Parts: sequence; structure tokens; C-alpha cells
Amino acid sequence: MSTQINGNNIQATTRGLVEAWSITEQLNLPNLNQAQVTALGTPAFGTVVYNSTEDAAQIYKQDANQGNPGWTTIGGGGPAVGENSIIRTNGIEITENLTIGAVANGGVEFTNGFSAGEITINSGYTVTIENGASWTLIGDDDLSFAHFVDIESQHITSTGRLHFEETSERIEYYTTSGTVTHSYNNGNSIWIFKNGGGNFTLNLNDVPTDGAHGYGVTVAIYDDGGTGIPSSLNINGQGTNIQWLGGSAPSHDEKWMVVSFAMVRTPNTSQHAFTVFGSGSNYA
Repeated sequence: MSTQINGNNIQATTRGLVEAWSITEQLNLPNLNQAQVTALGTPAFGTVVYNSTEDAAQIYKQDANQGNPGWTTIGGGGPAVGENSIIRTNGIEITENLTIGAVANGGVEFTNGFSAGEITINSGYTVTIENGASWTLIGDDDLSFAHFVDIESQHITSTGRLHFEETSERIEYYTTSGTVTHSYNNGNSIWIFKNGGGNFTLNLNDVPTDGAHGYGVTVAIYDDGGTGIPSSLNINGQGTNIQWLGGSAPSHDEKWMVVSFAMVRTPNTSQHAFTVFGSGSNYA
């Protein structure tokens, strides 16, 4: 059975199979600029157009961007130059909110990403990297460059030189006369308003245990009616031996006392996962 279509006289239920009658024929998609594509609103999934602004064929999909419906370039290979896309290219500015990772994008193929050259994340936009995902920036001499207004991350690992002009450090505040329990995920700087009691125990949880690394924590104690230092330290629920500078724990004799711990991960020891070095100073 065949169907003839004349002009725009097409029934809504019409279905058809398009075949080229000869090698000189082609299928021409609707030619729309970006404003016209946007004006289509929310067409049926599977709608295909040629976007003259993007110079690409696009399809309206149910999952075009992080689980949201929208237009995406057919093929999705990204820009390239040369035969067979021999050189892949990318832009130099990010002007939208992006998330790298399998959860937001609905597939493990979105776990790891990479970009080349210097990239600027414009003000007001963010790039979020999910736990277990990664974003690699490839620059000159195998270095990585990116310009950020703000960056927020749970963990950052630098295997090269770290250069910065200004830094601020998160401080967690406690008011107590006794034991303090603190998560290392909330930073490694602790301020304690000591309103009673004496020396106390610091329970430090969520300290990383992957590999042989060193970690530090600084505890500032303010005499708010009580004095004392964290003379006992439990790391991830395990007691530790503190190697104090000078051979013994310092005493809290002034208004302020600052105690610092250097915690060295020692996975080859049988008794303790960390070797801890402690020191303290009084400030009038």
C-alpha cells in the first residue's frame, strides 16, 4: 500500500518510510536558527532539525542533559578538524552548570572527562565532580590549567606544584568542658571554647586511610572558664600514642593554647594505623 502526500495536506496519523529513488536525491531537514529551534518549545521526542546557528543536525531527546529533555547534536562527537576527526577540539569558556559523573547523567560512560588547554569557568556557573568521577585538564608540557572564580571539592590531590595567592581555612567551633568528637571531613582546624574541666579526649573520625600519607590537625583552646589540652587522641575509633615535643604533654597556662598534631599513616605497623607527633604553645 502506498500513500501520496501533496503539499502540507498530511494527516496526523500518516506514517511513512523515506527512500531515495537515486543517488542524486537527499533528505532535507527543516533549516532553523537557534531562536527558531528554541521557539519550538517541547516538540515530540525524536524531532529532528538542522540548526543553522550550531551548524549541526539536532534531535529532541528525553535525556539530553543530566536527565533533562532537550536538544542534542546528532552523533554527539563534538567539534573536530581534519579527516576522520583526527584532532578533537574544545572551547575555552564554560557558560553553563555542568556535572561530571554517572548519577547526574544516567550512565557510567559519564564518569571520567577531560578537556584541553586553558579553560575559564565564567562567574555564576559551576562544574560539579561527583564522588568517584574525575575531570582531567590537559595543557602545555602536560600541565593542567583552569581559571576558577570559586571551586568547591571534597578532596583535591596535587602531584605537582601548588601555587596560590590567597587562602582561607575552615574552622569548626565547639563549646565544651570535656570530650570533643570531630569529623575530619569538616576540616582540620578546631576552635574550642573551654568552659570547664581539664585535659580531654579528642575523637577524630573520618581520617583517610588510603595509602601512606600524612595528615595534620590544629586545635586552638580558649580559656572560657576552663583549661586543658587534648592529651588523648582517638583516630577513627582507635587510640593512639602521642609523641610529644620535649617528651611530655604541654600544659594550658595562658588564655589561649594551640595544639598541633602531625598524623603519619603507617600501614605496616601492627598496633596503630597512625604515628602521631604533638606539640603545643601558650599565648597570653
